Order: sequence, then C-alpha cells, then structure tokens
Amino acid sequence: MATGIIELLVLAEDDHHLISYLRDNANVMVIPVLNVDGFLQTQRTPGKNWMGTDPDNPEYSPRDGRMRRKNMLGPDEDLLTQGDHLLGVDLNRNNPPYWATNPNRSSGQPNSIVHHGASAQSEPETQALEAAAYLAPVNRLSMYTDLHSFSQVHAWVRNDNNRLASLTERLLGTFSDHHVAFDAGKYYWFADRNNVSRNQGIGLTEEFFTHTYQVPSWTLEIEPSQGHPDRPGNGADYGGLSRNGHDGFILPDSEVERVRTELAQSFTVAYYQQSGPPSIVAARFIDKQTGAVVFEGEWDVSSETTRELHSWQAQPLQLDRDYTFWLAYDKPMRWRNNGEVTALPGQPISSIQNLINVMEVGDDRLTTNFGQPLWLDEPGEAPAGFLRYRDDALSSDFLIPADDNNNGLVSGTVMATLLHLAADMTSSRVDADPSTVARWENGGWSGYENSEGNDLTDSGGTDSTIQLQVTSDTLEDPFVIEAGTSSAWYDQDRTGEGFMLEILPDNRAVMYWFTYDGDGNQDWYMAAGEIRGNRILFPQLVQVSGGEFGPGFDPGKVTRSVVGSASFIWSDCDSGAMDWLIDKDGNGRRHGRMNLKRLTRVMGIDCGMVSLPPEIATGRLSGSWYDLTHSGEGYVLEVLIDQRVLVYWFSYDPQGNRRWFYGVGKIQGSKIVFNNMATTHGGIFGAGFDPDQVVIDPWGTLELELACSSGTARFTPSEAGFPAGTLNLKRLTLLDGLSCD
Repeated sequence: MATGIIELLVLAEDDHHLISYLRDNANVMVIPVLNVDGFLQTQRTPGKNWMGTDPDNPEYSPRDGRMRRKNMLGPDEDLLTQGDHLLGVDLNRNNPPYWATNPNRSSGQPNSIVHHGASAQSEPETQALEAAAYLAPVNRLSMYTDLHSFSQVHAWVRNDNNRLASLTERLLGTFSDHHVAFDAGKYYWFADRNNVSRNQGIGLTEEFFTHTYQVPSWTLEIEPSQGHPDRPGNGADYGGLSRNGHDGFILPDSEVERVRTELAQSFTVAYYQQSGPPSIVAARFIDKQTGAVVFEGEWDVSSETTRELHSWQAQPLQLDRDYTFWLAYDKPMRWRNNGEVTALPGQPISSIQNLINVMEVGDDRLTTNFGQPLWLDEPGEAPAGFLRYRDDALSSDFLIPADDNNNGLVSGTVMATLLHLAADMTSSRVDADPSTVARWENGGWSGYENSEGNDLTDSGGTDSTIQLQVTSDTLEDPFVIEAGTSSAWYDQDRTGEGFMLEILPDNRAVMYWFTYDGDGNQDWYMAAGEIRGNRILFPQLVQVSGGEFGPGFDPGKVTRSVVGSASFIWSDCDSGAMDWLIDKDGNGRRHGRMNLKRLTRVMGIDCGMVSLPPEIATGRLSGSWYDLTHSGEGYVLEVLIDQRVLVYWFSYDPQGNRRWFYGVGKIQGSKIVFNNMATTHGGIFGAGFDPDQVVIDPWGTLELELACSSGTARFTPSEAGFPAGTLNLKRLTLLDGLSCD
C-alpha cells in the first residue's frame, strides 16, 4: 500500500489536475516500512514462522519468521534459535501519551506479542518516525495514517479537541465514501466521534500524532474484512477457509493490484482535502466586443500566512454591455468522468451545484445576468482556459441590464461588490477571506473565514472581497494593443531594468527582459507570447545559458530552460502593468508585479496615431537581429521617431555569465553608430531592487550596417576581457506595421 502511494504520486502521468496539484502543493512523507528489521526477517524466512509459543495467544499469533510483528531487539536472524524468538518490542505499543496504560492490550513482559518496550519511544524506529514528521515540516502537518493489516476499518482515537474530532470524522467519510464507489465496493468502516474513545489508548503511533500534533490520525486496517456484516471475513473474503486470522494477512495475488491502486487513489483525495480549503485567486471581466480585460483582481501570496489583493481596472463595467466573467481558484475544483463534469466518486451531486454569483452596490443587490458557468479543462487562462490546473477556473457570460433596479442604483460611476460562493470536489467551501492563508493549526483550520468573517469555524463561506467600478455612462471601447505598443517599457520605481517589447503580425509578440540576479549581476530572460485584446500572455519565460562572448561562442552548448511565465496588460498607449512568476530556476517560487510606463516611440508605428511610413529608410530596421552562428545571443533595435536609435545586446561575458549592453546611437549614412555602449551592475532581482544601487559602466562601441534582411555588427569593447569582433547579422523579427523591401 505504501509503495502504491509512492508510485502513484511519482510515476503517474502529469494530468494538470489532482496529481499535478498534489505534486506542487503537498509534501507527502511516505515511510514504506517502520519495522525494518522485522520486515527483513520476514523476507529471510518467507515460508516459515513460529506458532504455538505465544503465552497470550498460542494458537493465533506468529512470533518470528514470516509476518514478524515485533522488532529485532534481542533475537538473532536465525529462525531456528529458539531461546530468543519471543523477544523484541511491538512498535505500535511504544508511543506516548498512552504508553503502558492498558495492561490488557499492552504488556511489560518481554515475551508478550504486545511488549511495549522499556519506555515511551525507546525504540529507534519510533524515534525515526517522529523525526520524519519534522521533514514535512512538522508545523505544517495536517494528516497522519498508519497502515496495518487487517480488518478493513479506520481505527482512531480522540482527545478533547472537538474541532479535530469533527474534521477527522469528515475526512474519514470522504475517504470511505470515495473508496466504496469503486466497482469492488469496499467500504472502510469507522466509528463516529461520539463513539470513539476519548483520552485513552494503548501506545499506538496514531494516538501519538493525534495528541502531540493535533492532526487527523488513524490506523488504516487494510483488507480483508473482519466483523463486517456483509463480508465472510479474513481469508474467506476470497474463497479461503479462514482457519485463523492470519490467512487474511496475505492477499491473493489477484487482489493485490486492486487494493494498492484503489487505496492509493483514495489517499490522494484525502491529501487533496487536507492540503487546504479553496480560495479565489483571480477574477476578470473581459469585454466581449474587443477582447480587452476591463477588470482584474488577483490575490498575491505575500507571506506564508497572508495574501495581498491586487486590483486593476481599465474602465468601469457598463450597463447593457456584454462581458465574459472568468474566475480562478488555488486548486482544481471539479472531477470529470469521460470528460464531463460530475461529482467526485462518493460525493453527493449537490457538491457541484453549490455555486452562487451576485453583485451588490452597498447593501442593495444589482440585477445581474450570470450565464451558465463553464468549468475549463484546457490551458490558456482567461477567458477560455484554466489558470494552472484543469478545472481550477470557470467562465460565464455576464451582463448588468439597464433595468429600473440598476438605473436606480447606478448613477454615474459607483463601486460594486462581487459575492461568490462555491465548494471544491470534496465539498469544502471557499475561504471567505483569502487575505489570510488557510492553514492547519491546533487541530483545525486557521485563516479560513466564514461569510461573517469569523475564523476557526472550519466552514468557509461567501467571498465578498472583489470590488470594482460600474457606470451608467456610455464609454468608448477599451484600449486594445496596436502596432505602436512596440516600445521599451519600465517601472518608474525600478529604473535600471525593463523590457523591450515587439508587437509582431498575427497577434504574436516577443519580450526581452533586462534585469539582474539576486547578487547584483546582470541577467536576462526572453519570451514569445500571444496578444489577446489589451493583454499579452507569455506562458514560457525562457532563460538561456551556455553562451560565451566572442570567438569561443558555440551554439551547440547553448541551452534554453523554461523557468516561469509572465503577462502584460495595458489601459492606454502609455501605461500598463505586468506580472511574472518564476518557479523553476533553483531559487524557489517567486512572484512579482510592475507598473509600466512607455520609454520610447518607434518610428512609423507610434501608438494612438495614424501609423505613417518611416521618414527614412533606416526606420524600417526596427526589430531583432542575430548571427546564425551565434544563436543564443542577439540585438534588439528600435529606430525612434526623433531618428535616434536604441539598441540592446543580450549576450554573455567570456566566462559564460548572462550580460546585456545598451546604447543610444546616431544614423551616419549607411551606418548606425553607438559611441557609448554601456552596461550596469548593482540591481537585485525582485523585491530587493533599489534603483539607487544600480551603477552604469562604460562598455565600448558598436557599429551596425544593416539592410532589410542582413547586415554586419562591429564592436570594440572597453571592458577588460572582452575581445573586439564582427558578427554577420540576419533579421529575426519585423515589427507589425512596418515593411522592408
């Protein structure tokens, strides 16, 4: 069973759904065997064991050899050595807080099958079990299970924490209801919390985790059954004679794959429930006529326990205008059977019907037409794709009609509140306040508020945190990206880093990000993206490595790694915003935002104006250029409306570190001359960036001689270690709105 869990989580195909979600968001600590020495003894003597010598159960309990229960404290490995085979400690009697408290089921006698050891956690195995919990880390632990055989039940105990007892019972119900829905129909019975022993035990591992760490904990007694009214019990479940209970320990070969595979799947559902309740992470309203996003609200994780709401609105929502409403959560919310959304096996159909969207102005409800919600099972983000996992987002048509009710509530521009209620596939309702990250603490969920804003209720409720503007005015169409969006862009609070953006034909775009690493050294990323209205999505942010400046450059050594994603959005020609996510470059998952301002205007395609042909032939050369033998580095060129030329050279140093150099040059006949190329150092990637720490250093000179599709670059660096040289260039991109013959 334990290896079945490992294999499912490690080897299953990436499904962009439940398994993918757990891989990204849960630490599952699996210890395949606790009694390692006893297990090895079982393997050494698979066909033999000692019976008839147990003073407590002489005809029932094997004492050594196959199915050895106790550890090997005292006995040797020779099964024929009779004087020591009764020794050892039952590791499931060696745990506090109820060690040695029940003489009927735990014994101080070394020869007893349930010998509890010299003291609580006296054995290295039980000490190692607790140490493993700290790897999780232990302060985030939210569930523990001990796998045993047999009797097909969940065995659990409880303390005085009623929340923990209630949530444990609910979790066991999710597990059992899911498992009985398989074709084999195996129900794992458990006692309700009113009939579970309180504050007493026999030294089990699950008792230790219940009382010490306040998490749902239980012993899973795997098949076959024992005492189930609809089952013959023990080996008779599979047609055997059931001569004693131990023929049930060994499943027939024909049953093993079913048991381990199906139980592993039920465990993933339990892990999904205990990974945390759902919360809204993003909401967008998209203008149907233009495809522009007019409102977006996103919850950014700001610490381990908090989130911060980021809201952006290009224009108010208008009455009687058609929009698409798109909403995303922090986990997959729905189950599918043959491609169709359905209730998770074992859950009632009502679990997928509990979804409510309304909008209010003050305490008054607007008349709103939310269409039938469509859960999204294809990637691509808003408006028709999921955010990160299949069915973690939904979309619907949306309209605020100009009826008498709304005309009375909306005069000019007012603030409206979106109220949303939903439940995930295990019927856990959304966190009503995503600003506090729901997490397991002291036997229940902390930061998981209900509709009234009350914490520690473990119930969730209606999210009313998204607010946006609504207007009765008739507005012009929202801004959409045009050819003149090609420009250099930067955040005014982050002078010293920024972006070169190229708008290409067919709703494509290319972005180059000149920035830094965490130590003040230059770094850069690149991405190709898709234009949607006023947004550009860059699903693959690429980091390039392996280059070397100068004649030693070998394109065969260059590697390109996808390390994250980014998206840009604009409200007009001169201002916008971007957000980025990097989670695959070895520095942990990082996220950030920037408010963007235009830095340049490209000749021939100025934004918001009639696009005129370039005033001079050189004006048609804006775009990206590279040497075919130096694939992995290149130039981004912008001929500006005042006939100056901006260039960024994304390259490396002679040691292979990513570097970039830039300059503003002049057109001199058939050449573009950059007499003062510069470089920088001192910037810090992300939140630690300080523009005052950025230092500009001289780098050298560059001369470009270009025709429409080819040309030459000649450079003379002044920075030590960089050789002078020449590159033969080819055009890589031609900006939308320009032509060059």
